[in-house]
Amino acid sequence: MEKTILSFLKNALRPIGGCLYIYGGGWDETDTKAGDEARCARVCPLWSEFYESHKSPDYNFRNFDIKKDPSLIHMGLDCSGYVGWAIYSVLENENGKEGYVYKSTEMARRLSERGLGSFRTSAEADTYLAGDILSGEKTAHTFICLSVCSDGSLLLLHSSPPTPMLSGTFTPDGEENSAAIRLAKVFMKEVFPEHYAVFPIVSRPDSYLRSHSLFRFDEKILPDPDGCKKMSPFELLDRLSAADT
Repeated sequence: MEKTILSFLKNALRPIGGCLYIYGGGWDETDTKAGDEARCARVCPLWSEFYESHKSPDYNFRNFDIKKDPSLIHMGLDCSGYVGWAIYSVLENENGKEGYVYKSTEMARRLSERGLGSFRTSAEADTYLAGDILSGEKTAHTFICLSVCSDGSLLLLHSSPPTPMLSGTFTPDGEENSAAIRLAKVFMKEVFPEHYAVFPIVSRPDSYLRSHSLFRFDEKILPDPDGCKKMSPFELLDRLSAADT
C-alpha cells in the first residue's frame, strides 16, 4: 500500500461496516502490546464474522467481556486497537512486526517517541490536520483527525461503542447540529448505508475538542502529496469515497 496521508485515511475506513467495538480488541493476551490482528495489514476475517453474527441496534460491548472470554480480543477493536491497526496497515508491508497499539492516553506521545512524528500537549496544539492522532489527557480515548469545519467542529475516525465509525463533534460552544455532524451523517448514509441503518451514530460531544494531546506524522514517514491537509472537509470526504483512491 502507498504510504501517504490519503492512503492512511482511506485504509482506516475499511473496518467500518465489518467490525464491532470490543474492549481490549487489538491487544495481545497480556494486554500490554499489539495483538496479532493489529499487526496485520489486512482486515481480520474474524471481525466481519463477529460483526455479521452480532450487529444489532441492541449490541452492547459490555456483554462481551474479555476477562471472561479472552478469545474476544480477536473479534473486534477498541479505540487503541483501531488506531494501532490503521497505522500498521499503512506503514508495514509484513505481518507480525512490532505494532502500534498503546494506551489511549499515551498513544500520541509513544508514537512520537518512536520517531514517527511530533508531539504536542493539548495546551500546545493549536491546529488539527488530516491524519493527526489525538490522545485524551483526561479521558481514555484516541482517534484520527480528518478535518476541522468552519464552525470549529471536528470530523474524526475512531472505534467507540458500538463500532468503528466516522463521526463529527459538536461545535466548541456545544452546538449539536454542527457542520461536521451533518457531513458525517451524509457520508455514512451514502458510503455505508447498511451499516448506518443499524448504527446511525455519528455525533460526539465537544469534549473531543479539549484536553487531547496531538501526534502529527513526519512528512518523511507519511507524506501528503494529495494535499489532504489543505482540502476542505467536503473535498476530503469526497476524495475518500472515490473508488480510485
